[in-house]
Amino acid sequence: MQQSSDLYRNILESVVDGIIFSDADDRLTFINRRAEEIRGIKAQNFIGRTIISVHSPNSAGRIRELLQHLRDGTITQAKRVIEVKGRYFENIYYPVKDEIGNYQGTLLISRDITERQQLQNENRSLRQRVSCCSFSGFVSISASMLPVFQTIGAVAGLESTVLITGESGTGKELVAAAIHCNSARKDRSMITVNCAALPEHLVESELFGYQRGAFTGAVSNHRGKFEQADHSTIFLDEIGDLPLTAQAKLLRVLQERTISRLGSEKDIRVDVRIIAATNRNLKQLVADGLFREDLYYRLHVITLPVPPLRERREDILAMAEYFIKRFCDRMGRPQLGLCESTRLALLSHDFPGNVRELEHAMERAVALCAGDCIAPSDLPDSFLAARSDGGPNWQQPLYDDYQPHDELRHSLADARGASERRLILDALARTNGRKAEAAKLLNISRKTLWEKLKQINQT
Repeated sequence: MQQSSDLYRNILESVVDGIIFSDADDRLTFINRRAEEIRGIKAQNFIGRTIISVHSPNSAGRIRELLQHLRDGTITQAKRVIEVKGRYFENIYYPVKDEIGNYQGTLLISRDITERQQLQNENRSLRQRVSCCSFSGFVSISASMLPVFQTIGAVAGLESTVLITGESGTGKELVAAAIHCNSARKDRSMITVNCAALPEHLVESELFGYQRGAFTGAVSNHRGKFEQADHSTIFLDEIGDLPLTAQAKLLRVLQERTISRLGSEKDIRVDVRIIAATNRNLKQLVADGLFREDLYYRLHVITLPVPPLRERREDILAMAEYFIKRFCDRMGRPQLGLCESTRLALLSHDFPGNVRELEHAMERAVALCAGDCIAPSDLPDSFLAARSDGGPNWQQPLYDDYQPHDELRHSLADARGASERRLILDALARTNGRKAEAAKLLNISRKTLWEKLKQINQT
């Protein structure tokens, strides 16, 4: 008997899969070496403890429920996928019973499916790239960006003034650059001015230039930004922060296409196209007396709103991979992937800083990543708190749910809840986390989907 026992133990220690067995009281009695490697534990520290102790606290409730279903015969096996240090493992749970059907314990087999999971991720990324729209450096698969691309194409060849609106970090300067690069003025560099960064006493001299002797320190003539942009395009970013005195002179440029330097009465004609951008409500600024109404209507010829990243979540992963590739090339690193839990963390984040925030997060992640797959811990702390907004819990594996092979004998409420959860997760997987599209797929409102996601995270 001892020889047979030793033989079986040697067999279990020799397999490439992780093997864990817990008895009828859910106490661990066997953990092979491969399971130790997968879990990053020592068997001697866990033998005698409950099987719940080798799972994360977040999944304890689900595992406890799963074990009960295995014990009472509700299901004959269950599967869930976990991620450990960038590798994926399929956990399969089997009930072990004697010849007369008495429950003796649970057998857990962990099988490495990293290559299969990575192939699925690569296929998903490939499908995203195939469906991507691109325009002068923009990468997008979002339907909400198509009007932006169409407007850029329509106005690029014109001379009309364009006002780009949108939150900080949405890429307004990229929109301006795309318009310029597809215009007849593309052979000359676009001149960019951040109006919010200019000290008020220097705004006029920076924009319109000055003559020698115009003020203390003016030892030579200086060409302002509008002269530098002659026969080209000037991009006035954050124009809502421009002082009223400078607004009056800008109005003159828009009306007459002439400027005069400080300290000079001579008019200088400039052939310049003006593109402005703001993250503020200019109409409200006009009502508050902080922005000239006549200038507002001069700028408000063609308005191009850029949607925030939270309203085009389908772009998040595609743009993240774009930034990862760019920063890997820049830092001389091999190409990195995104762990599944990192994908969920990104999809769960609201991105108050929009594309700029995503770009900086990916630069940080590439710099800090110690493996070949970017983990949630490589992201800024703000991403790790993403669950607090009611989004998906990235700390749980994406497929952290048992998949019974026999017909369940739950109560109607339990069955309905489990079915609803699977349908919601499946819809989110099909739409790559795009909640608006998932809600449409489920034929429910977006608000209802958010409420159900909150309920899922609390169970």
